[in-house]
Amino acid sequence: MSDNQELQKPTIDLGLKRKGELDENALTAFGGQLGYALSKLLAGAQPFLNVKGNPAEIASLAATLGMEKRHLENIIKYGPNSPQAMSSLRQVDRIAHRFQDVTGIPWPFTS
Repeated sequence: MSDNQELQKPTIDLGLKRKGELDENALTAFGGQLGYALSKLLAGAQPFLNVKGNPAEIASLAATLGMEKRHLENIIKYGPNSPQAMSSLRQVDRIAHRFQDVTGIPWPFTS
């Protein structure tokens, strides 16, 4: 593929709230982009996207995605009502709350 035809990576912008650009369309796009990223992580691949934000926002996204991945793996391995899945769900809830505090963006996945 030539440089002119290179695929453009989707961009997750974690500064939407800070910039006053957080609306329903942005939230829908954000949820879709995170869903894509999580599906790639679960498949063992690196997501094909860019992330914009300050260091705290990016670190919060990485932590939350990682915990969400671990929770889904626990559900697959042990079942949704297992002690492992319930424990990781509580951790996801805590980290997702922290993500919302840092970015002002609600975490789009709930269990």
